Amino acid sequence: MKYSDIEVLSKKDIKNHIKKQKENYQKIKFDHVFGLIKNPMEIRIFRKNIAKLKTELNKRRNDS
Repeated sequence: MKYSDIEVLSKKDIKNHIKKQKENYQKIKFDHVFGLIKNPMEIRIFRKNIAKLKTELNKRRNDS
């Protein structure tokens, strides 16, 4: 997910995306433990996406 995609989202959408990303992150971590994941770099991608979304949400809270 790119910053330009995140900037156009509303606060509600960002919160929903964070929730979905966290759920997917938990699933992929669980799969990684059992060796079901083919690309372990996906874990890093999910963490970075969550961080980007949280950063934008905090930025909007501080601007308000």
